[in-house]
Amino acid sequence: MRKRVLATWRPASIFALLSLAFGSIIIFANPPLRGPDEIAHFLRIYSYARGELLPITEINARKGIFVSSELYNELYFFKTAGELFARSREEGVRYGRIMAAYSKLADVHGNETEEASLFAPFAGTEGYNPAAYIPYIVAAEFGRLLRLDFPDMLLLMRLFGLLAFTAVAAYAIAVTPVLKWTFLLIAMLPVSLYNRAVLSADRAALSYTLAITALCFSATRKPAGGQVWERSLWMTLCALGKQPQIVFVLLELMICRPKESRRWGSLAIVVLPGLILSPLWLVAVSADIAVWRLIEERNDSSEQFDPLWKLLYMWDHPYHFPLAAWTAVSGWAGRLWQELIGIVGWQDILLPPWTYLVLTILLLLVPLQKLQLDGAVRARVTAVTGLVVVGYIVLVYLIFFLIYTPIDTDHVRGVQGRYFVIALPAAAIFIAAVVNRELPHGMPAAIAIAGSMIAGITTVEAVLRAHW
Repeated sequence: MRKRVLATWRPASIFALLSLAFGSIIIFANPPLRGPDEIAHFLRIYSYARGELLPITEINARKGIFVSSELYNELYFFKTAGELFARSREEGVRYGRIMAAYSKLADVHGNETEEASLFAPFAGTEGYNPAAYIPYIVAAEFGRLLRLDFPDMLLLMRLFGLLAFTAVAAYAIAVTPVLKWTFLLIAMLPVSLYNRAVLSADRAALSYTLAITALCFSATRKPAGGQVWERSLWMTLCALGKQPQIVFVLLELMICRPKESRRWGSLAIVVLPGLILSPLWLVAVSADIAVWRLIEERNDSSEQFDPLWKLLYMWDHPYHFPLAAWTAVSGWAGRLWQELIGIVGWQDILLPPWTYLVLTILLLLVPLQKLQLDGAVRARVTAVTGLVVVGYIVLVYLIFFLIYTPIDTDHVRGVQGRYFVIALPAAAIFIAAVVNRELPHGMPAAIAIAGSMIAGITTVEAVLRAHW
């Protein structure tokens, strides 16, 4: 029994150690607001910490929040600094000079007594559910109580997020009956590691997906042993994390056998909360994902970004979306692949080229394990996980087509490769079920640990080299 427990938790413990070690370095080495859309995430989290559940404050068709002039100045100092850094990095601009300039700014503002509030727009995070931000909201509340300045509050929020989402991913690795090392490598990819070290909805999305995938897969092997309430909780969090993740409710079908009526009751308990709450949230926030950006850029009519209008358009032009999605995939395949493995900063700092090839090969090798399922169950697992992966990819492109792509554009706009890391756990189960071959004993562990070390070292090196 003791050996079994150790075997269960050893990959999870190794993951936690690696995640916390590399993640902590990235947190302190990565300058403020250098994560993708980090200022927008900070403002949305800050609004939740103040009890503002729905984005009701709106100025000039922009939703946002009023903040103190001191916080406003700090936020936009680092936002402007990031823009300057992105433009002038090759000219030798580094964050040592920027942080020295901030120290002078802080000294000046420290003597001010002005309490005026200024409007700060969310800029893309209007529709995010608080489920994606739970540890950050707790940290923001602590930060407000302690009267921390912005950089210190940001560090506290990053640390809370790293600890919480590392714990969730470690739990998923411990729970899954096989493919533990596969889940470990997915959770340690540069894109996963970096997102755990900045403010992002992506790390909640991946952590929740890892958890519900592991629980559903575990219940597939032991249907009587699975805790329905536990799957219901994680399935609901997964569905609320980001809109396309509602497709993961299909994972529960791995467990259900059509002839067992009691399984349909469990199915309802697990999937209905997410199926109900996710659309209700969309209605509450008006499905807002900052379409104003495209309207300002191109001066397109607002109806082109109305999902109902676009669905009617698709009815009359059934080939437009498939062709636009294919053009986006084929035209940006290389960039999507790199983003799936990891591009850090504002998606502007590439890792060494060999990293992408090596980690891709390791990702394809590590799922080669036998799932120890009989033929009928393995076939069902294969069908369901394949459907989930394809359904998630199609739904991501469909959502961006409906609410983010003008009709005169020949490709779906706005999709980034990092969104698809969410589908990797289900894809790994699919590969294992189809191939049904076992690597030599110890190889999955060696592959996962080697890949994790490569991911951690190259990500830390890229962050330090670029910024300091």
